[in-house]
Amino acid sequence: MSSPSWEIQKVLVAQLKADTTFMGLISNRIYDEPETNLQYPYVVVGDAVENKWNDLSHNGFETYFSFHIYTKPSGLGFYQAKQIESAIDKILNMKKFALTGYTMVICQFDNAISDRENDIRIISVRYKILTDSDTLITF
Repeated sequence: MSSPSWEIQKVLVAQLKADTTFMGLISNRIYDEPETNLQYPYVVVGDAVENKWNDLSHNGFETYFSFHIYTKPSGLGFYQAKQIESAIDKILNMKKFALTGYTMVICQFDNAISDRENDIRIISVRYKILTDSDTLITF
């Protein structure tokens, strides 16, 4: 059974891009491979960590998928980054989305880490996605 990671990334990014409120907060700047010298704010599609699970009749994956929020506030600290984080959460948390070849059981918030790099504010937010294969195991 192959990994659902790419299917998950396509679906999650599509959900974010379809939300006009979210896209307005980041001025349509969401990147998989960001260039240098970008305007703020923006979001970068992060890494995925996968754990395979199975039982006597099903195969599945527990995938942790992250997004990194970058802002450059002028005296507002993490305020703008927290607004973007909240928008992502409204779109993704406790939802199910259609995947090709898999059934998404749930997408749920896992954790968020805030960081500073000089005058840049960064929040890395991570979601746990449980998937089940569309094919039952037969013996």
